[in-house]
Amino acid sequence: MKVIPSKLKLPYSQKLINFGKYFLISLVLLLGLHLVANANNSEVIIQPEWTADLQTSTELITNGKQVFIIENPKYSEESRDSSATLFAINTASGKVQWQQQLPPHQSLGRRKLILENGIVYASHDNGVVGFDPETGSPKISLKYVDELGRGGISDRLMGIHQDIAVYGDSISIDESGSNRAGYQTKVFGVTKDQTIWSYQLPKTNGLIGIQAIQPVLQNGILLLPSFHDTTTGRLEQFTVIDVVSGKVLWNWEAPQEPNGLWAADVFEDTLYTSVFGNSKMLPSGRIRAIDLPTGKEKWSYVITGKVKDVSDREVLVWQSKGNSGSNFVVLDKETGRFLRRFKVTRTYDNEPQHLTWADGRIYINDMEIKNVTLGFYGSADNNSWISAFDDKTGKLLWRTPTLMNSHIYYSPLVIAVADNPEKKRLIFASNFLRTEGSSKVQSFSIP
Repeated sequence: MKVIPSKLKLPYSQKLINFGKYFLISLVLLLGLHLVANANNSEVIIQPEWTADLQTSTELITNGKQVFIIENPKYSEESRDSSATLFAINTASGKVQWQQQLPPHQSLGRRKLILENGIVYASHDNGVVGFDPETGSPKISLKYVDELGRGGISDRLMGIHQDIAVYGDSISIDESGSNRAGYQTKVFGVTKDQTIWSYQLPKTNGLIGIQAIQPVLQNGILLLPSFHDTTTGRLEQFTVIDVVSGKVLWNWEAPQEPNGLWAADVFEDTLYTSVFGNSKMLPSGRIRAIDLPTGKEKWSYVITGKVKDVSDREVLVWQSKGNSGSNFVVLDKETGRFLRRFKVTRTYDNEPQHLTWADGRIYINDMEIKNVTLGFYGSADNNSWISAFDDKTGKLLWRTPTLMNSHIYYSPLVIAVADNPEKKRLIFASNFLRTEGSSKVQSFSIP
């Protein structure tokens, strides 16, 4: 038998050892890269602390301890019930503290829910009712006076300041209801006992609202958008009224073509207007910050976008890319100076309609559309959730669970926890789109 000396075996053993060592190092590196990739792309999904099976028909409002919603009855072919119920939900437990039946309302989805001067107000066809937030007991009832001369009924509330309710409408001048003769627009300020002022727009062929821009009552000032047609084209206008006195503070008017208003939003004491811009040669989109009490321009910034929210020092602008996209620009609140730009990653990349900005985070509703069927009776599954993004980098921090076959129609609330103000809750509502299932109001403890 031939014996191989050990000194001849060592080189082969060393090669095997080196191979094993390098293989393990490569394996560790690949595993590390995999973990890093997953860490960058992982979704943290937080779970609700409570859920209430309620379907909301208005924006949620809150006083911190309670969240208030109006629920309409589920639609059915047999029932034409136009009643609705106001609920007060404890923000800590999710339990219903009280509920009140509201007067009839023929125009579904047009109710207003307002918290003002320590009273929860809900509108209806003929006026406004107010309730004590703690107990739900009725506190006040304001009736619309049919001074518009139409005799019909509709919810025409624009807002409430202190104890003054502001309502109005555009009524066809022709008694037959034809719009050929134009419209007459009147606005009223009323208290419990009387009408304290009224105002009629001087133009008689226009309507309240400019596309999606509707009246806003903020800090005792009413922004009344309207338009009217002339022989040379359509004119857009703002009438700004002091709610206590009924005095007109200022007016603005401009032609709709070529650069009509795209959006107008009021935050605190500032009106932010957006022009889309139709120039093919130069960027003509622009945002203007206008002092609401005086109408004086504070600053302007060239961008095709809309102001979505403001903080104590900054303005958050969604930047449109072909009327879609998830790009944001942050401007200085006082000067309009550019501060930073970032992009968020969303599944549904259209304009974010319902957004809340608080404590360095942006909360945006998102949606996935699945199982699309085409045709006259086409359908799809719309599944929704809320995502939380960092307002410096756009990084996804976490999101809520997917709500199957549901839409999120209103902006979420961010509320401080009563016994620990440093801790916050996120509360939002989702509406179920099918017959079998339930809509929800949910609360999440923000990590």
